[in-house]
Amino acid sequence: MIDDLINKELEYFEPMLERQSKATEEMRAKWRKETVAERIERISLETYDICKGRVKYGPFKGLKLNRDTWWGRSDLGSQCLGLYEKEVLNLIVENGPYETFIDIGAADGYYAVGMLYSQLAKNAVCFEITQKGQEAIKNNWALNDSVGSIVIHGEADIKSITSALSSIPQKSLVLIDIEGFEFGLLQSDILCLLKNCQVIIEVHNWVDDFQEKYTQLLTNIAQFFDINPLERIERETTCIPELASYTDDNRLLVTSERRPCLMRFLHLTPIK
Repeated sequence: MIDDLINKELEYFEPMLERQSKATEEMRAKWRKETVAERIERISLETYDICKGRVKYGPFKGLKLNRDTWWGRSDLGSQCLGLYEKEVLNLIVENGPYETFIDIGAADGYYAVGMLYSQLAKNAVCFEITQKGQEAIKNNWALNDSVGSIVIHGEADIKSITSALSSIPQKSLVLIDIEGFEFGLLQSDILCLLKNCQVIIEVHNWVDDFQEKYTQLLTNIAQFFDINPLERIERETTCIPELASYTDDNRLLVTSERRPCLMRFLHLTPIK
């Protein structure tokens, strides 16, 4: 009995001892001088490397991620562990699959390519204002064997959205994350166009005159949708073997999304 216990305990401590053996005094001295942001990025990239650049858990399992992404290197670790924006991921799985996924503010295509790769959507339509972002989406799609169908547009406005989405399948999901520009974009004409879709919006509360703008946004939305705020889901890290050797601080930092507050996602469902 004691031999079995000893073997199990030595196995438990093996990753911790291996990490200790690799940490030189020079490395430790450098880590002590890191800013929080520098440490988060370092831990994120270390987690990415441990996962060999693939998502290991969650609905996008197997998805390849580009280490040299232009947006959100500090999110790569939590994306690989299936923890990034877990509330959104859970909702997507709960209500999917979809005919079309519409990503307004697509960044480097994590969601768009992930939806196609996991067969949670057959088609993806992306709106990304930056040229670097558009190229990153193309590269990430190619990295994952160009599965499904993807169309990439520039800035999202009434003209581009109307043109691109003139015929939207009933079973579609829209994700909107445009850093505060949701208040200007989501007027009644756009919302009417999306009225048969499921919609997820990230609300950015640091804009000027937020209370007035948010009140108007909710009023506009309520013409076409039922509104359900998403509740925060805690990220459990103690059961993830890749993090067993991390310090308590670093294990929690890999899940940090660096938000300025407990932000709000809204889930919109069409009024029946």
